[in-house]
Amino acid sequence: MKKFILALLCVLLFSGEVFAELWQNQNLKISELGKVFIMPFETKSEAGTQLIPESQLKNNLYSWANNGINSALKKSKIKLTVKSLEALTEDIKFVYNDNVSVSDDLFFQHAKELGYNAFITCKIEQRFQTEHIPEQIRTYTEYREIQKRDSKGRIIETIRIPEEKTEITPAHDVTYLYTLCEPKLFMTSERNGEYYAASSQNIYREYQGGPVMKVVENIVNATMKELFTVNEKIKKRK
Repeated sequence: MKKFILALLCVLLFSGEVFAELWQNQNLKISELGKVFIMPFETKSEAGTQLIPESQLKNNLYSWANNGINSALKKSKIKLTVKSLEALTEDIKFVYNDNVSVSDDLFFQHAKELGYNAFITCKIEQRFQTEHIPEQIRTYTEYREIQKRDSKGRIIETIRIPEEKTEITPAHDVTYLYTLCEPKLFMTSERNGEYYAASSQNIYREYQGGPVMKVVENIVNATMKELFTVNEKIKKRK
């Protein structure tokens, strides 16, 4: 129960307004994937996140993605091996004694032979977005109470007198943090073909100086979990 409450608080604190979309190929069988590898994330940030070494950011993104995948498959009996591109490259070097690049067809042939039937690409975009809020006028009623007293000072009646008031909020700009995450699942044997599954989420919330990287962690975890969710209603791609 405590874990559930903490998770709920985390969502409420860092999510804000969330827009999500999921698409899966009708022929996709997650149980038959066996092994998948994750390509380096395509990141674009204009939000001035915290200073974080590139190598640490890579490790964090992979770890968050892996956590989301494991969370999706936790209640099923599906076993899925997930590796980063760097780890798979080392395996290929060791097994084939071949220093092949991911840009070569031979790399994907080796990956397929090692049981990696699919791979994931992911785009993350984060920026600040300013919205102009026009002047707003609100009219409301307040009641002022007047007490009538007798000659001995005792209250004999309370009268509530309505007073119309107007509150004006001047025009102003509000800055929001916009975060988009779009992972896609491709089959290794058809790496230049259409993706077999895709998840897209964006979070749009007022930015108040909170930990920006926590927003990234939450949305990466959520989209990867959605991408590998089994037996859910499949939405058609628009």
